[in-house]
Order: sequence, then structure tokens, then C-alpha cells
Amino acid sequence: MTTRFCLICIFLCGVCCSINGQSTPADWLQQADSLAGAGRFFEAGIVYERTLFEQPDAPLQLAAIRGKIACLKQQGRFGAAVQYLNGEVTNAYPDSVLLALRYEQITCAYLAGQFENALSLLDRLPYLHPDGPTETTLTSLIRVLSLNELQRWPEAAVAYRQALSRAGADTTQTPYAKLPKLKSEKKGQVLSTFIPGGGQFYAGKPGEGLLSILVQSAGLYFGIHSFLAGYYISAWGVGAATFGSFHAGGIRRTEILIRQFNDKQIKTFNANVRATLVAIMGQ
Repeated sequence: MTTRFCLICIFLCGVCCSINGQSTPADWLQQADSLAGAGRFFEAGIVYERTLFEQPDAPLQLAAIRGKIACLKQQGRFGAAVQYLNGEVTNAYPDSVLLALRYEQITCAYLAGQFENALSLLDRLPYLHPDGPTETTLTSLIRVLSLNELQRWPEAAVAYRQALSRAGADTTQTPYAKLPKLKSEKKGQVLSTFIPGGGQFYAGKPGEGLLSILVQSAGLYFGIHSFLAGYYISAWGVGAATFGSFHAGGIRRTEILIRQFNDKQIKTFNANVRATLVAIMGQ
């Protein structure tokens, strides 16, 4: 942490010298924009904060904050962007600036995978900005996609129709009439417990199911054969151990396969909904 602080101080000193004594907020903002344009997002983010330290007017404030957020986005630090904006929206900025910041906050929350947080922030907008345009094309899209990610299908269907209605599009055609068919992890566990390989077949992996059947059958056969022949240690140490290990492993593997299958189904469905909404609402 100390090293990072020292590097920031050294960088700021270098930037100060590079501006040749000019220290107006507009000059700092221009320097930050140049760094961001060169792909030096970490350094640009620091200079954007330095711009805010100079307490510029509202347009420059918004430009500096948006620049800082853009740098965090470029670095894939969406969670950090949300945290940064949590502090900025508590400042005494003009209402128009705060509304723009809250739009950014909602977008970053969605990109960070904070879907519940994104929905909460969306629901608060009308109360925080009763006179502002709180429902936009972007916020409508984020609401639908966040509900999809949380598998809150009935609410997502309502939000989807509302988004299409605002865009003046046909609301009778909806993808929610055919939701993704998800598989039950519990059912897969039961199948794997009582039918070797059954869980993998149910999860859509017949190859793994056949392999599981063969290995467990081999272990069971070896164990019984060794026991009947009087080789009790081999029966338990090899046959039973092989059967038990692959039986328990098959149950755990079934859970993973079903989870992967469901994730793929949901992602495909969400991608189709997103593509449809973007195509319609972007017209």
C-alpha cells in the first residue's frame, strides 16, 4: 500500500511538471484525457481525481467523474467503479449531475454482476429524482437483463413488455412464452445414487455416464469376485474402494454438469433477449 502511494505521488509530481505550471481544472482534465487516449488508464484515473480536487464547475466535475469511471471500466474494475460512485453520489452536486452519476452507477452494478444492487438502484431513481427522466432505454434494458440473471422470469416478462411498449414495438411476441428448460440437481443426485451413470445421462453427458457405469461395474465385480475367492483385503481395498470413490465422484460430477447445463441455457436465453431488445430499442 505504501509503495502504491509513493508511486502515485511520484506520478503526480511528474504530471505537475509536464503541465508547465498550468494548474486550472481544464488543464488537468485535458491531461487526463490525453493519458486515457494513450491507454494509460491507471494514471489517467489519478489525474481525473486531481481534477476533482481543484473543485471545477459542474460540467468539468461530471466530465472528470465520467473519465474516472471510464478508466475503471477499461480495467474491468466494475465493482470498484460502483464503490467509487457510492461516494460521489453523496456529494452536493447539481441534480442533473447526480442523475447522470446514478445512471453510471446502475450500469457498473450490472456489469459487475451485482444484479440485486442494480435493481435496487433502479427502483430508487424515481424517489431520488422525481422530476428527472428516470426510465430510459438503458435502464429498461438493465432491468430486464438483471431480472433474467436472477431467474425472476415473471417480473422479467412484465419489464420486457413495458420496455417494448415504451419503444412503440409489438408487445404480443415475447420470448418468455418459452422459458429455458432447466434440470434439477436433486433429481440428478438421486439418479447417480441409485443408478451408476444415470446422473450423467440426465445431465446430457452420455459418454461420461457410460464411463462411470464401466468403472463402477468393474470395481463392484472385482470386489465381489475377490471376496468370494477369499481375498478380503483386495475386495475391500481395491474393489469396494474403486466402486465407492467413483460412485461418490459421480454424484458430485452430476451436480457440476447440471449446473453447467443450466448456466448455458440461461446464458443463451439471456443473450437472445438482450439481442432482441437492443435491436428493437436501438431503432
